[in-house]
Amino acid sequence: MNTPLRILTIAAVLLTALFTTETHAQEENPVQILQESAAALKATPGFSAKVELSGDGSAMILNTLPSLNAQFTMGTHSELGKVLHLIGEFVQKEGAPPESFDIVYTPSKLIWTDHAKQTINIRPPSVSARQKPAPFKYLMFAELLKENPFESELAKADSVDLEPNQSIAGTDCRVVLITRPSSAGSKRSGVGAHNLERWYIGADDNLPRRVEHITDAGMIKATLIMELSNLTIKKPEDSELDVFRPDSYKVSDTTKARAQTPPKATAQAPNTTAPTNRSTETKQNTRPTTPSNPQAPNFSFTDTSSTTVTRASQAGRITVLYFYGSWSIPSKQTTPLFAELAREIQATDPTTPVDFYALAFRESDPQTLTDNHNNSSAAHALAINPSPTMAAQFKARVFPTIIVLDERSRIIASNSFSKDTTHQDLIDQTRAAINEAIN
Repeated sequence: MNTPLRILTIAAVLLTALFTTETHAQEENPVQILQESAAALKATPGFSAKVELSGDGSAMILNTLPSLNAQFTMGTHSELGKVLHLIGEFVQKEGAPPESFDIVYTPSKLIWTDHAKQTINIRPPSVSARQKPAPFKYLMFAELLKENPFESELAKADSVDLEPNQSIAGTDCRVVLITRPSSAGSKRSGVGAHNLERWYIGADDNLPRRVEHITDAGMIKATLIMELSNLTIKKPEDSELDVFRPDSYKVSDTTKARAQTPPKATAQAPNTTAPTNRSTETKQNTRPTTPSNPQAPNFSFTDTSSTTVTRASQAGRITVLYFYGSWSIPSKQTTPLFAELAREIQATDPTTPVDFYALAFRESDPQTLTDNHNNSSAAHALAINPSPTMAAQFKARVFPTIIVLDERSRIIASNSFSKDTTHQDLIDQTRAAINEAIN
């Protein structure tokens, strides 16, 4: 090859390499990756996933970090607008009892269920941190609901860098590290107090799969991690984007304008009738008697074998209803015990008229749950995502809850998991109720 031709060839190779490098750099621009993710979030009709919160850090604070396991749904509600809905279990720190929660976050409202007070609370998102439910303080994906996700973080970032791809829950993700101003680390602990923020963005769909908030303040180092798995893109129904609202719960809404002061009561003529024992009347009227074993409500659900189960179909049989969610921390430990109880009762005498049903609510991956059930040789039937009214009818406000109906469809036992009840206690109470019904 002559010298001029060699020089031209080398130049062409160098230009091609330079062009390829520049194109590759543009494709892997970390800011652009976040902008593409924001665009993907806007274009997506919604999605559901399992979400977990975990923590890691220095030995001195490791056992103080919170954890969370929940069902995560994002979409647009016909009345509430853009919504993030989380329902699951929260543990404030290592060794603390799990707390059930049901939270909806919108740009204009924060809604949550308080089972202890039997209220549905509706507050502006700006409500003081002391009034917000504890799990919401760690909702690291709240950024996704903004009109321009990541914009505020990018605007104040000291630097934005691209790190090597990583696999998150089986999804290849591009990793973007945002270095925040050093003053951020001087804030109190919690969301917003971190120095670094790392986002894992799905390489195929541009949807976030994980976010890390990293605090490095000398001796105190902590990382809070919120991760999505089993993500399913779909447009959620309104019922999936709102908290569960039992009819008996009162609504406390401070976002509404104050009602006008009611007019003063007009003067009434003096009462000339003979006095009555009003305290006795009040006691009698406000304390109605209820039967110890009330009749079960008219219920209906369809299990995974396409069998419809109703109160009428269960007449003459003992029915055990297990209300749970695979995302619920207590349910994860109770479900195997419930399955074992069903096998135990059926093995003792297969002719015993006892039917066991597990009712799984708020499930994002019904097929996997069905496959696992079919492969387990279970002695109980499974129903996935039955109507939410089922739980309301039986007042199953906490998962897990186990209801036992006798052959006359009377509720002879209704027990729920609590901080004073172990998983085995719940099963033992159910076994005792079944034996009572059989005998």
